[in-house]
Amino acid sequence: MVDRNPSIFKTPPRSLQKRHSSSALSGASPFLTPSRIPSRNFRSSHKKPRMTPSPIVLRYPSSGCQTPLKSGGGGGGDRFIPTRRGMNMEFVRRNLLSEEKRTKGRNEDDEDAVEEKAKQSPAETPIQKEYKRRMMSSLCNIPLDVLDEDAMPRGLLSFNHSGSGVMNAMMDENNVPNGRSPWRTNRIRVEDPYQHDSLRVLQQFESLDDSFATAVRHSDIITRKIPSQPCRILDAPDLVDDYYLNLISWSDDNILAVALAHCVYLWNAGTGEIQHLATIEGEEDYVTSVAWCTVTGQSKYLAIGTNSNVVQLWDTHASKLVRTLRGHTGRVASIAWNQHWLSSGGRDSLIIQNDVRSANPIVARYRAHEQEVCGLKWNEDGTALASGGNENYLCIWDAKMSSRQRDSPFTSYVAPRLLLKQHKAAVKALDWCPFNRGLLASGGGTADRTIKLWNSNSGAMLKSIDTGSQVCSVLWSKHQRELCSSHGFSENQLILWKYGNRSSLTKVKELTGHTARILSLACSPDGSTVVSAAGDESLRFWNVFGSAPQTSRSVLPMGDLTFGMPTIR
Repeated sequence: MVDRNPSIFKTPPRSLQKRHSSSALSGASPFLTPSRIPSRNFRSSHKKPRMTPSPIVLRYPSSGCQTPLKSGGGGGGDRFIPTRRGMNMEFVRRNLLSEEKRTKGRNEDDEDAVEEKAKQSPAETPIQKEYKRRMMSSLCNIPLDVLDEDAMPRGLLSFNHSGSGVMNAMMDENNVPNGRSPWRTNRIRVEDPYQHDSLRVLQQFESLDDSFATAVRHSDIITRKIPSQPCRILDAPDLVDDYYLNLISWSDDNILAVALAHCVYLWNAGTGEIQHLATIEGEEDYVTSVAWCTVTGQSKYLAIGTNSNVVQLWDTHASKLVRTLRGHTGRVASIAWNQHWLSSGGRDSLIIQNDVRSANPIVARYRAHEQEVCGLKWNEDGTALASGGNENYLCIWDAKMSSRQRDSPFTSYVAPRLLLKQHKAAVKALDWCPFNRGLLASGGGTADRTIKLWNSNSGAMLKSIDTGSQVCSVLWSKHQRELCSSHGFSENQLILWKYGNRSSLTKVKELTGHTARILSLACSPDGSTVVSAAGDESLRFWNVFGSAPQTSRSVLPMGDLTFGMPTIR
């Protein structure tokens, strides 16, 4: 059959005829490929043909084919193919989203409100600016050397002839050694040109250079000046050198109670006055522990544990013995207050809960330890009690379990919620973290030498630090993320620790001066000063925690080291 479509019999345009004749003379095919449209290559019959060159050939990993070139081989390709080598879609997308947010904010707020917000917003610190630059470089595939301090590329739209602009640096690879553009220095070279548009994941912290990693680590380091010398030294003759005793306590009224052999003295940190409170009678008797009442408005009461197995409750304003609590069959080495409850731990391995308001004060008896209970500490909200013993046990008790034993406190005992046995020596040093609920710090004796951090809810040990010496006491700062520990042989030093991310402890400074082991620590009411009692019969006051953010006034009337040693009695 013959197709009668008259369009195929039409005479082709004169420009095509001329094209066919020139092609036939050169030996090329007289037919055009379907992709070639004459109107794109020829504007008029009397003009010279012009084609858009394509200097770059793109290859894909899935196919070995390439864009066809002009058959004559002399120059560019047959059509325009854009290159995405100079595009950075992540940065463009980020700028578009940021501009939308800024535009939306300007529409919602008037100019005065925007200016007021700008004034109230704090200025960025150098470490924050550097972190912002690193984030921009990693997320948007931008070399760090072309970002300014505000994390913006330098000369992003600069097309000058000197090639100083960023876009010129992106495209001009002939001026760079090895033929690589500085824009692509930190980028992963891929065959697929569309793969650069995928979002990238921030590299691990270890991949950052040493300078930035060091700056981040130093952000957790204490920048304030920590005095190396004590601001005050007091002589404490006859202070009993016994690891298991707790012989000092600092009240909310800024009064320090110190037990010296069979006597108890009170030292007013504001005025420097010294008062003799009590003397324990008996040749074999002496003071084994002291603790101030923590009930608001009742801080005048002081509990005194003795070697004669009793606890005495004293009114310090009247210098009068108010009550004597019995129940232990061994010396009372540790005492802790929880509102109107007084907890006492003895050498008989028992912990007794006393309600000082009741005629029959014993509320409950805790039993889990096998030897002397030398450490007791209630958490801040009074719901959990931590206890440490000479048999290396650390126990966590719930306060609500004590109320169940009110009817029969002498016939039944309360068991601990958690019994932790990871320590290898006696556990005396205990303190609850004030800024992280449920975090407990404990320290072990000579055979252990470690400070351990615990999750008191699950019993998991979060961190264990080998200090190299006996840990006698630990104390958290009230307004800093810091911990102070006291140690025995061989350095007899205090160590200040910085609490960081992932429950890390970084040693900040060591404070030396004592010539015997530091038995106990106590903190001032404002949280700035720590007092240490040591076996060398001295008390030293250290400004290790610094002043609270809202005040710079210390509880001590002096600020410099006092030469000479005034006695505590």
